[in-house]
Amino acid sequence: MSMGSILSAVSALGAISFDNEIRGLLTVLLGSAILMGSVWLIISTNTGFRLGSLIAISAIFGWTVMMAFIWSLYGIGLQGARPTWEVQAIHIGNPSITDNEANPPPEILDDLPNPVTCSTLGDGDCLPKAIQIVRVMGSSAQRAELDSIDAGTIRAELTAFNDALADDDPRKLVDDEIESEVQRLAEEQRIRNEDLTLSELKGVAPDLTDEVERRGWLDLGDWNLETTQAAGEAITAASDYLAHANLGFGETDEQSNSFVVLDAFQQGGKPERLNNGVWERVSNKVVTSAMPRHPTNYTVVQVQRSIYKEPVAGQAPPPTEVDPREPVISVLMERNLGRFRLPSILVTIGSGLLFLASLLMLHTRDLEVRRRLEGEGAAP
Repeated sequence: MSMGSILSAVSALGAISFDNEIRGLLTVLLGSAILMGSVWLIISTNTGFRLGSLIAISAIFGWTVMMAFIWSLYGIGLQGARPTWEVQAIHIGNPSITDNEANPPPEILDDLPNPVTCSTLGDGDCLPKAIQIVRVMGSSAQRAELDSIDAGTIRAELTAFNDALADDDPRKLVDDEIESEVQRLAEEQRIRNEDLTLSELKGVAPDLTDEVERRGWLDLGDWNLETTQAAGEAITAASDYLAHANLGFGETDEQSNSFVVLDAFQQGGKPERLNNGVWERVSNKVVTSAMPRHPTNYTVVQVQRSIYKEPVAGQAPPPTEVDPREPVISVLMERNLGRFRLPSILVTIGSGLLFLASLLMLHTRDLEVRRRLEGEGAAP
């Protein structure tokens, strides 16, 4: 063995922590030796070394089968890779333009509409603006919730907070400053209202988005509009990918290094329930469970760079506002279901085979003992 190999081995051993690795390994080995060894010792002293060892081995594998089966049933214990969203492609611009040779979109994105928002409802060549849907089709309660700026309420809350501050508190505002702050907060609320996305609208008012699709003002083809909550994991995966991609996000400069998540669309996967009725729940469970394979599940998350705003000391960060000059980025992702229960299932199968083999050996031994006893009894 060369000196380099010895030094490498010493470095590897030095990286192992005693408390986390060595002590844990010794604890498991000692506990297993005491638990299994004591049982084996008792059985061996009563039945003999060979038979006692065979019985103890059968018991160990039988217990392992039950333990691994519980692991597989509840998804605990030994676990494999969890389901994740894997980025398949990134398209910049309009994904519905198929004759763009410089930046051709993936074929699966052909059904998506132009991400540019329409100036008026009913234009099928672009996406309807969510706040316009609320203003045209929403009820009075929905318009009050999603498209209202109550300066009086803002002023009352700000005044109450300002009165609770001490006179020497630097956050204390005078009359003119209160009015300026009210105008600033009202402007931020207006930006939030104007930047309402279709995915956010579906989460709070799904009846409006369903009606828009029914009227043909939102044609998604085979795609389904997802709520921001339902697409939360996919949005997180897309955001993490964009931060590490060569697109300028995640850098620190005066140009905005952040983006605004617009909408999320889903296609494929197992069919979802149409309603919460008992028959629909039962039939959907039976149909989805009987599928031999999982259909491919795709999600598209669309983002757009935000306008850079200089943060003001002592104030909350301003709301992110979409930069209309920047193109929309569509992130196409495919669902990788992982192998979450595969290790525990393999342990169950392997332990079950060894358990059956040990039982077969015990059965074969019993037959041999019976044959010999019958032979001795028949001898003169």
